[in-house]
Amino acid sequence: MITGTIILGTIIWLYALSVLHRAHLDAIHFWVGSVGLFIILAFVCRAYFVWLLSALVTEVTGWWGHLTGIYTSSYLHNLISIKNNHGLVLLFVDYECSGIIETLAYLSLLWFYPFYRGMVKVKWTVLGVGWIFIANVFRLSLIATILYYTGNGSFFWVHTVFGRILFYVMVIGLYYHVFTRSQLGQAGHQQFQMREETNG
Repeated sequence: MITGTIILGTIIWLYALSVLHRAHLDAIHFWVGSVGLFIILAFVCRAYFVWLLSALVTEVTGWWGHLTGIYTSSYLHNLISIKNNHGLVLLFVDYECSGIIETLAYLSLLWFYPFYRGMVKVKWTVLGVGWIFIANVFRLSLIATILYYTGNGSFFWVHTVFGRILFYVMVIGLYYHVFTRSQLGQAGHQQFQMREETNG
């Protein structure tokens, strides 16, 4: 049932994109393309890819714990175990903590972003996904380290508040660099060309 809905939705989405492309409605094409791709990827990846990303995040996050002896990780169970004088704290790297939502949102925007073409999009795909992955690993490593020293009582503030703010600041930095800065640079370049043509 769900697979049939995804296939039907994808067909309707592709048809809508072709209509918008022929009508030269670039802004609407960008938003319909990005939102539609995000929804399709979210359904597909939740079924087939989240477990892999969660295991990778757990494993790489575990490197810092293994190096310092502060915590241990199990990629088979997507668990980070923090044992200290305060007791035992378990972090489960699930759908939300894997970074898949942020990764898919970034890719959906990038792949329909009109300012990049060809290999430039490939470059920013690799760099962006890598940056989000590293930011998430850094966030979880820092959360686990802080919880080791502060205990379970600070879990909400460290994980839900501090960890998310840190992660989103790093992701927003990526968005600014890839999307906003490129537009500002293009606008400045166009203004420079217009001045040259006017002065010439």
